[in-house]
Amino acid sequence: MMTDEQATTEWLPVRTLYNKELYLADFLLDEQIEYFLPFKYELVDAKTDGVECVRRLVPAIHNLVFIHHAYDRQWCIELMRRCPVEFYFFKRERAGLDYATISHREMEIFMRACDPRLTGTRFIDPELLREKKFTRVRVVKPGPLYGLEGDFIRFGGRHYIAVRVNGSAALLKVSWTWCEGIE
Repeated sequence: MMTDEQATTEWLPVRTLYNKELYLADFLLDEQIEYFLPFKYELVDAKTDGVECVRRLVPAIHNLVFIHHAYDRQWCIELMRRCPVEFYFFKRERAGLDYATISHREMEIFMRACDPRLTGTRFIDPELLREKKFTRVRVVKPGPLYGLEGDFIRFGGRHYIAVRVNGSAALLKVSWTWCEGIE
């Protein structure tokens, strides 16, 4: 169930430069602005002999952060001016002045797909999926993906559910038998 605040606010995708997404996240935290930064686990050598590895969370999509705020173009411009880290908002249209927004429902699905505990998730540019044929599906197999909706596609020789938002696509490795087609 969506609250009134969630109904009036949207998610704004922003791109940082030079892998500064964590610095931007710190700034947003200081400003008390809600954001989402997708993470994944990465293995890091803890010792030089390579015997022991440690898992740590790292940004899954470099230079991409999602800001949760009511859309106001002037507020966006002011935020870019105040921030010590250079970043920019995605445009809705290449020649237009408005910035892109993502609905709360779409973002909830994307956040669920970005759970770092899920293995086999790939993050790619959604432009790579533009020409791909897909079937709209919902996962019906009980488990962490139950109820997730996305596009069932074949990419790189494997089958995935693609969950797309402006700026990124999460590919979750699934079997067709886990899914049911939806309209």
